[in-house]
Amino acid sequence: MTELHCEINPDDFDATVVETSDTRIIRVTGRGVCPTPGWRLELVAGGIGTAHRPEAIVLELRETPPREPRTGSRSRVSFEAMIEGRSAREVVIGFRWREGFSLPLRHRVPSFS
Repeated sequence: MTELHCEINPDDFDATVVETSDTRIIRVTGRGVCPTPGWRLELVAGGIGTAHRPEAIVLELRETPPREPRTGSRSRVSFEAMIEGRSAREVVIGFRWREGFSLPLRHRVPSFS
């Protein structure tokens, strides 16, 4: 981690398929550790330098630092996105400042309660 970017680890992401009777939603969750409190992380559609593939949902992780400089210890920040993806088999996460990575989709186990 630097003072300019948050620490993002692929192991801190999860991509889960949620299927209902009429749609298929991909829920992507993650977390990062930022240099100070007040950072915002969000997943947005699209990706830097990533070719579109029908079987992949392409997202970009955007960081927004606090408006005013802050002091303090590192801060853990969580984020999530919900995307409809009928034919998706993976999620590609892109960044503006480093190489991206792919996440396989994990199917949610239905509850029997």
